[in-house]
Amino acid sequence: MNRFDIRSRLTATPRRQIGLLTALAGAVLIAFFLAPNALARSSVNTANVGDSFRRGFVAYWSSSSEDFPTLLSTTVAFWFRFHLVKAGVSALLLAVAVALGVVLSRYLRQSADGRTSRYPLALLRFFAGVLGLFALVALLANLQGAAAPFASLLPMLMSGSADGELTATLGQVQQQIAAYPEGRHSPALTVMISDFARYHSVLAAMAAVVALAMAGASVVLWRRLRTSPDARSRRAAVFGATASALLAAVVLVIAYANTTTAAHSPQALADFFAGGW
Repeated sequence: MNRFDIRSRLTATPRRQIGLLTALAGAVLIAFFLAPNALARSSVNTANVGDSFRRGFVAYWSSSSEDFPTLLSTTVAFWFRFHLVKAGVSALLLAVAVALGVVLSRYLRQSADGRTSRYPLALLRFFAGVLGLFALVALLANLQGAAAPFASLLPMLMSGSADGELTATLGQVQQQIAAYPEGRHSPALTVMISDFARYHSVLAAMAAVVALAMAGASVVLWRRLRTSPDARSRRAAVFGATASALLAAVVLVIAYANTTTAAHSPQALADFFAGGW
């Protein structure tokens, strides 16, 4: 594709831009589910990651070392790459959803009457909003998983079939975490508590930033309400401002909950192994 072709696509009509962005959103959404495992896999992949982690964890717990044994190290490395790739695809999906929403909003405002296209385009704009919210949640979750892949894998200890060795190991974990920090405990427990705290601290920080951004967006939209030229624009501004404020409140609650969990990670980890994840 030459420079003229690229420029012509960038300066395409709004309808063509909408079509291109919609097709791109579909392609990136497919990549979201297929690319991470394909790009990150090694001897471990999404089909065997749970079994690999459970076997690696049993060996780690009995090793009397804070360093991961080979199998666990390979599993955690795969999980880090998996989340990193998925976070990158999520960021791209979020960018496409935002671009699609902007183009749709602009086109709806510039439309002379909108009788023939208002409702399909409004439905498509709703799709862009849902897609953007999905991409944002996926981005935060995968950045959290990449920041603390070991803690992110811990729920897999409770899934799948548990043999006698794993059951005995989980029993020892529960006993030691219940008495922590008193008494003797495995070096692995110290790493687990630290990574568990990091896992929740990362989400708390990101959620606080998102809540602040959504609160700012709500303020901007409420101010725009004063200068909206017509009733439809005012309704859109009211809806956007209200939705942003509600989402900011929800995300702020998530930030607080994760901050509390990170501050009391030994108790939170004990609750997790007791079935309170």
